Amino acid sequence: MLKAVTFDLWNTVIKEQAENSIEEVVIARLEDILSRHGMERSRQDIIDATIRCRDKVMALQVHEGKEMPPEEQLTWIVNELGIPLRDKLMAELYTAYTTASLEQLPKPVLGIEQVLTQLKGQMNLALICNTGRTPGSTARIILERLGLKPYFSHLIFSNEVGVAKPHPQIFLQALTALRVQPKEAVHIGDDPRTDVKGAKGVGMKAAWLAYGREPTGVECDVIVNKWEDFLTWVKEQRNVKKTLEL
Repeated sequence: MLKAVTFDLWNTVIKEQAENSIEEVVIARLEDILSRHGMERSRQDIIDATIRCRDKVMALQVHEGKEMPPEEQLTWIVNELGIPLRDKLMAELYTAYTTASLEQLPKPVLGIEQVLTQLKGQMNLALICNTGRTPGSTARIILERLGLKPYFSHLIFSNEVGVAKPHPQIFLQALTALRVQPKEAVHIGDDPRTDVKGAKGVGMKAAWLAYGREPTGVECDVIVNKWEDFLTWVKEQRNVKKTLEL
């Protein structure tokens, strides 16, 4: 019987207001700070460096379950741009880099508040998030401002755990916090490489938020194209135990 649900964050619970909206804020902020410190770099050079860093972070997460926290990302970007690592400059850049999503605040995924409200009354809910450039400290503020934080009893972020989905440790930490066995929990997320693979790897059930994508090669317990699908599946799973007891 299901006792807990863990959620991915980005594109499952929240999403950017528009494609690359936060990326644009990051670029503008870095460009401005570098200019004020007399270390101008072209906008295109900054864009290219941040994109290469994003790709590197994603590859480490997907293929190795490794976490490259924001401070390491920023150091990598600055080195790529040939800029000296000065404490004052790095402090300004770090704040700009990690809080851009507070300027361009994400929005809740359509229907997620109703889903969380319904599930909260039945079982414990937790969040398991690969943080990228937005660390747990910033993500908590986003969830608070959007009114979503109270739904979750535990918030697990990769930059704080030290590993990223699909690494088993980040899922096991959530399960320990929730005090449930893997078979008693389901994880839902939009990335089959990190969310589905990671959950199945520790014995959890996995729900893939497909958004209409073809399920080629995705081995999950349920494919979710609309939230009603997920709620129906959860209800069925919880009724299995009740039926057996009868």
